[in-house]
Amino acid sequence: MSRRRSGRVPADERSVVSSMRGLPAWTAVLLTVAISLTGVAIDSLSGELGAAFTVLFFVSCVLAVLMVSRRSLFVAGVQPPIVMAVLVPLVYVIAGVGGGSGLFSRTQIISIGLPLATRFPLMITTTVVVIALALIRAYVLEPRNSRPLARPQRSAPAHARR
Repeated sequence: MSRRRSGRVPADERSVVSSMRGLPAWTAVLLTVAISLTGVAIDSLSGELGAAFTVLFFVSCVLAVLMVSRRSLFVAGVQPPIVMAVLVPLVYVIAGVGGGSGLFSRTQIISIGLPLATRFPLMITTTVVVIALALIRAYVLEPRNSRPLARPQRSAPAHARR
């Protein structure tokens, strides 16, 4: 999409910086996953998801909600629990935690589910912060004043009024 004649980015395509075009929804999700996986890679040296994953997951979700276009704020707001619920168990499955006792055994489910449960405070805190930022962006920083007003009702032509 091109900029309008005034040289400004349309309101629904802006990031938090009004002169910059925002990211589409899929790019925001990709950004969050890529930065979070960087935290996973850093923490893989210790064998456990730790501070690097925690910090980079939080920062990636906040960056996504700030960089996404206004029309994609919903996706950026709901992505933290979804990314966390997919990424953490996937990391533990790939790492082979709880392996050797059969697929979907009680031991394996607990070994994979427990790390997700222990990261619930991170997930809920990140979600609340991201939703708060999205709401602030949507209703305070960028009010929808640019929305076209409803068309005024035209009165019928003089010859049609009776």
